[in-house]
Parts: sequence; structure tokens; C-alpha cells
Amino acid sequence: MKRLALIFCVSSCLWADPVRIPEEFTVVERFFSPISTFDASTDLAPVGVVRKRLLSWTPTFDLEDAQELPLATASTHFFAWGTVADVLDPNGEKIGWIEENVLRIIPWAEYRIFNKENQITAIAKMNLWGTHFELYHPDRAEEVYATISRPFIRLFRDHWTVQILNTSIFEENIIDPRLLILLAVFQTDKDARDRIRAELQDAIRRELDDFEAYRW
Repeated sequence: MKRLALIFCVSSCLWADPVRIPEEFTVVERFFSPISTFDASTDLAPVGVVRKRLLSWTPTFDLEDAQELPLATASTHFFAWGTVADVLDPNGEKIGWIEENVLRIIPWAEYRIFNKENQITAIAKMNLWGTHFELYHPDRAEEVYATISRPFIRLFRDHWTVQILNTSIFEENIIDPRLLILLAVFQTDKDARDRIRAELQDAIRRELDDFEAYRW
């Protein structure tokens, strides 16, 4: 049995309950869902669910535990280069935020992870193939806290595996573990938006080419 090593306490005005996150778990996009939905679970039990909010000015995701009690909400900024998302607890208090580094050629993606005091606590860098994140110390890349990986071939949905390599970072709440789940979700959402944008650009280009050919 996998040891349940990571604990964070989430409370609202009505309830307070410790939530345990295992050292290894998956974040899997659902095949059929009217809105973008992800299930976080181990081989033994569900951990939580993330759902994209249907009515929102910017991409917003709600994280709930296995009993559908709220754990966090993550909303992206409207005016921002790349993905910048604030993560709030059920009381509306910031627990941290995620900022994409858009000034890069490679790798596929890179994010900075901040705590509630706006201090950078980790870098999440993806490999060239877009399959593997390493979450590491902002000044010491060899000090890896966790990995988030997915298969190279993905049919219709994403399937992330999260592995915790340094449990003390999360047990001491230097990095809130909810950010790991939401980072994987936001990368999937970004990939989907990039695909749609590329398809629209290709469609517009074809229409313009057809128009030019018809005009001449």
C-alpha cells in the first residue's frame, strides 16, 4: 500500500477536515464530460476531482475532494502573457500561484511556482517531448521535489502521473500540494487551447488561399 505522506488542512466557515495526498497518484482527464473534468486518484481510492468552470471570463478550475467538498479554486489572469493562475482556498485566501515562462525556445513548457507570500518556491520544467515535468528548487535544479509525467502518445485525453520525491517540502507546506494537481490540469488546458488556435489559424489560411486563387 502506498504511504499517505502529504497532508494539508483545508477549512471553510462550515467545516475543517485534513486531506491526505499520496506519494504517487494520477490526474486523468475524463473521456466523456460536458465540461473539462479530471479525476485525481491512486490505485486504491479517489483523491479528488477538478472541474473547469463553465461560466467564467478566464479559464477557472475548481478542485474538490472525494466527498465533493471544495479544496481550491484556480483562475487565470485576463491580461497576461501565457498562463498566470491564482490558487485560492475555500475561504478565498491565496495559497499560491503559477506563472508560465513564455520567454523560452525550449523546453515545451516552464512554470514558476509561488507561495501565498509571493515568494518563488519551485520551478516546473517540461522536457522537449512534452511528457515529463520536474519540479525543483528555484536555485538548485538537481534538488527535485516531484515529477509529473504523461505518455508520449495520448488518445483523446491526458493521463498524468504525479510522484513525490521530497515529502518534507509538502509536509512543511513550503509548496502546497494542491498546486501539483492544478499544474497538470492547466498544462492540459493550455495544450487544448493551443490546438484549437492552430486549427483556426490553418482554417483561416486555407480560406485566404482559396480566396486569392478564386480572385485570380
